[in-house]
Amino acid sequence: MAHSLQGQQLRKPTAFVVGMNCNLYIIITLTMCLAALQVATALPEYTHSHQRHHRHQQHSVAATNSTAAGSSTSSSSTTDTTATNVSSLGMHHTNWHRIEMMDANGLYWLEWWLKGTTSKEIHFRATVNTRGFIGLGFARKNPRMANADLVLLWVDDRTGKANALDCHGSAKHPNAAPIQDDTQNYNVIDGGQNGTHTWVEFSRKLETCDPYDLPLGVDTVKVLWTFGETDPIYGDLKGHGKNRGYKSLNLLGPMFRKEVNSDTHKWDVTVQNVTIEPSMDTLYWCKIIRAPTLSEKHHIIGYEALLSRESNTNQPLVHHMTLFECTTKSYPGSDPHSWEVWVKSSGAVCNSNLLTPHDWDSCITPVAVWSIGSTGQFLPQHVGIPVGGKQGAKYYMLEIHYDNPHAQQMVDHSGFRIHYTSRLRPNDAGIMISGVSVSDTQLIPPGQKLYRNIGICGPSCSNVMFPADGIKIISGTLHSHHAGRKMTLRHVRDGKELERIIEDDNYDYNFQQVRQLEQEVVVLPGDYIITDCAYETLNRKHPTFGGYSTKQEMCLSFITYYPRIELAGCYSMTPVREFFETFGVYQFYSLNMTDVENLFLYNGNVLDYIPNTIYAKTKKNRVNMTDEERLYEESLLNKLIISDPVEFHDRTFLSHLKQLPWSEPLFTKRVEQTMITGKHMTFCRVSNESLSIPSEIIRYPNFTTYVKEPSICPFQMLMDSAPLNKGTAITLQTATVALSIVVLMLLNCYLC
Repeated sequence: MAHSLQGQQLRKPTAFVVGMNCNLYIIITLTMCLAALQVATALPEYTHSHQRHHRHQQHSVAATNSTAAGSSTSSSSTTDTTATNVSSLGMHHTNWHRIEMMDANGLYWLEWWLKGTTSKEIHFRATVNTRGFIGLGFARKNPRMANADLVLLWVDDRTGKANALDCHGSAKHPNAAPIQDDTQNYNVIDGGQNGTHTWVEFSRKLETCDPYDLPLGVDTVKVLWTFGETDPIYGDLKGHGKNRGYKSLNLLGPMFRKEVNSDTHKWDVTVQNVTIEPSMDTLYWCKIIRAPTLSEKHHIIGYEALLSRESNTNQPLVHHMTLFECTTKSYPGSDPHSWEVWVKSSGAVCNSNLLTPHDWDSCITPVAVWSIGSTGQFLPQHVGIPVGGKQGAKYYMLEIHYDNPHAQQMVDHSGFRIHYTSRLRPNDAGIMISGVSVSDTQLIPPGQKLYRNIGICGPSCSNVMFPADGIKIISGTLHSHHAGRKMTLRHVRDGKELERIIEDDNYDYNFQQVRQLEQEVVVLPGDYIITDCAYETLNRKHPTFGGYSTKQEMCLSFITYYPRIELAGCYSMTPVREFFETFGVYQFYSLNMTDVENLFLYNGNVLDYIPNTIYAKTKKNRVNMTDEERLYEESLLNKLIISDPVEFHDRTFLSHLKQLPWSEPLFTKRVEQTMITGKHMTFCRVSNESLSIPSEIIRYPNFTTYVKEPSICPFQMLMDSAPLNKGTAITLQTATVALSIVVLMLLNCYLC
């Protein structure tokens, strides 16, 4: 150590001089770098806010959370060639292989896979019914060529050589021909053609650090496709032809395929002759179904949607469907023989105190879930959902949500095709629902670029219901309505957030496909599961509330897991009293807060509490009302008339909300943080009638937030879906080079 210090002292004057020179160079270079960045961000294409925060774009340093304590036939399949079972960690599915029919006629097929478990490179194979060019593209929001990341593929007719040309769409001329990228990031592996078809296998990095290339990660991406009759000509590229389209896809992760063998059987579960009238904007219809006669237990191994022809269009009326198990428990005055009567009937409106039989409230455990844009779900080979046998459910309830914003009329016969087998799998699986309880206490203000709601499944449920070694999550479906922009299923244990179970920062309402997990996630007793939803309401003038219409909002996750437990749902909501007090309201006419809580929690009728003379004050003429105005008119919040404080008295609570300063960011942020970090009432919905878990009011847990891996690209945070021109790209590349020079000079100075 002494010798080392002596050497440093002898070299100190020289090091000082060299350090001055190095510092001067660094200052100059940093100035160049900052100037380049200022030029880049000052360009018109970069004047908007950059809001993209996905898996490969943030630092991996833990940040402490400062919160308060306390259809049609599936065209997609996968081959799972390797599965390593680690019992304590769940199954890890590796070497998956996906295939998708991109068009409706089977002319364009796309396959893709990753090489190895740590691969940062994705491989594709396009097989198309053409001897000309094949086009493939990726976009975040707008499914058009403008600004899209594109690649042109073809096999040369003379040489037989496969080619790939990395391109992008023009920002200024949306219908113009693709523009060749300066850097070519697509690598051809193989290709060929015959008399009718062309196929090309190629690869690219998930992140290329090219401003014209879209990073490919866990978010939903719009995959563009096209093909033509002739090969492209360098220097004279043509725009897309008549054969084109797009599909929303989640590119990363497996998707298990349908098995076809002699042990597999089909069970079609559908409604019959449900008439949708033009006046019905939203309809929830329920039908009781008798289970198939199976003396021994079988396993459901998958399901897919059966959609009526009118529903299988670009604007389907069926928004989502759920098949529930019924426990057939008897309520006072109910007749056990009524179930057979209901089986023979066409069904009834769901969730209605007047029209829905009380016994149907026992149908709460999901066994199949489908939402718009989905192809259904098939389970991995080590799990199956039980059906039949002596202990199996005798009756099921099919619930279908029809969304009819364009006032169509049709007769519907939609439902599920359930695939089940007598060959039992090692584990019984189940499906539970988690998130925000559907209620008017879920609120999203108007005019918001991004506003969050969260639903908690906490220890009051997991400590009681989960086995000691936990449950293992296989897959999940995230569900919100038109305002949904980002959705995340989060996992917290012992004051620390673990890696996100599911995350989509580019949520697509029209593509609610199940997310199969590559690595199953173990959730232990005492853990929290948090469904985190972010909404955009820039074009809305009034608050949006939780509700069943697509003009209202939801924040739900449908979780498939094993081993199966008697848990149907695990939700939370803002406690009713805290919800009103957040907005300075403490009392209503003719109601105390206990009465108001009962109205929200038990779907009560406000007229049972409020004299009609008072309720009449809130009534308006319903003639010529829009659907949105009718929702507000029928809302419970529009029937509650404020008495305390006096400065708000004689207002309905809904009119009070409309007068709040939602355009003030500080006010809106305070409301958002109060709702998230404040109190939450949690519910544990159990399918076993002998077990009852009371609701509990908890505070948002205090935990260290999980922060994702940093991007390998220095300027990825600047590379949004905004249009890029050539000058912008060159400026960004110049800044990147300048930063690299700084790093090299720092190293050089250190070595000096």
